[in-house]
Amino acid sequence: MTTVPYPSERHAIIVGAAGSIGRMLCEQLSASGLHVLGVDLATSQAAQGYDVMQGDICAPSPLLCQRLATAHLLVLALSEKVLLQALPVLLPHLALDCLLVETLSIKNTFATLIRDVSLPQAVAGLNPMFSGDLPPEGRPVVVVPYQPDAALDDLCERLESRGMRLFTLTAQQHDHAMALLQTVGHSMVLAFGHTVAASGVPLAQLIELGPPPFKVMLCLLARMMTNHPDVYWEIQAGNPASATARENAFAQLQRLDIHARNDAHVEFLAAMASLRNHLEPAQPQLAASCRQLFEVIQAYAPGTMGEGAGLSSHRDRIDRIDDQLIDLIAQRLNIIREVADSKKGSSTAVMQPERVRQVVSRCTERGRTLNVPAELIEQLYHAIIEQSCQIEYDVVGGPRQTLLDVTPEVFSQTGVR
Repeated sequence: MTTVPYPSERHAIIVGAAGSIGRMLCEQLSASGLHVLGVDLATSQAAQGYDVMQGDICAPSPLLCQRLATAHLLVLALSEKVLLQALPVLLPHLALDCLLVETLSIKNTFATLIRDVSLPQAVAGLNPMFSGDLPPEGRPVVVVPYQPDAALDDLCERLESRGMRLFTLTAQQHDHAMALLQTVGHSMVLAFGHTVAASGVPLAQLIELGPPPFKVMLCLLARMMTNHPDVYWEIQAGNPASATARENAFAQLQRLDIHARNDAHVEFLAAMASLRNHLEPAQPQLAASCRQLFEVIQAYAPGTMGEGAGLSSHRDRIDRIDDQLIDLIAQRLNIIREVADSKKGSSTAVMQPERVRQVVSRCTERGRTLNVPAELIEQLYHAIIEQSCQIEYDVVGGPRQTLLDVTPEVFSQTGVR
């Protein structure tokens, strides 16, 4: 079904637009064709594709109240504490057909509120599952339909059109899943970090000596330190399923400790075999992905943390990255061959201009966040996509076109012409 934009006088409001999730939803929903207004306490900044307004959602100005009254979608990308403070203030200003959406990491408290308070509006929860600075393609998003209607169907369709994968859960199912997906992992990383900090061994020495698994754990810890501690406090303390998850994790650590202290080698081997069986058939692919991750981590090898890394060390790191680039390009071209077989079977045209625009736009935007020049992205993907199309032509046949024939505007910034 084709996504149809709402009438021009209706719009979506996303509160918390300066945060990573709020900003990501502003960008993706505006790209889907919605007129989006991002609201935040932070100073308004120019945004591409959507409007911004500085405002306090707990004490909305008359202008913001006016915008709320004509909104068909209100997304509250806020902490639970702020959301619960703002909700009584906002509800009187909302139209009856406005879809109200929260993005909390824990759904239990909000689900109880919705159950106890009769709201005329449709209400849903979203959990994009990770910080908004990752691209949308392939991102899992949990949808909790508290009080669904057609507006929620439209929202889900728009998110799927941006490449996200949606999974519908109840609030209870969501929180139980998050206890495994977030609580256990975060608590283990935090315990690792405190153990390292308490060891007294200098961090620089540990980084120099550390094998890839240690560095991966350290990277996870460093990533967590970039976010506000309340994010992790809510996950650990606010989820009713978290306590049981931590108890189970602690029990398994105690079990390992008992095996080691009692020289229970046979029991240890049996436990490892049980894990191996549990991972099948995903184990080979997961192990291969881990190897790729280790190769990336190893690029930050001994010498790169200090001041004495010489030219040879830098070249070694570049060589390893080049190897990874070639491996990834080969993987991409192999997938293109599968796409070609699919297009041949369905009589689908090789050239898909809109897909080319989406790929280049997404990669250019991702490059922008990493300080990669747009000109380089365009040149690189012109070569990659052009080669991909020629591979497809070899399989599908028919008259051949070049990218500059069908999408000249996409590559306007470079010397590709």
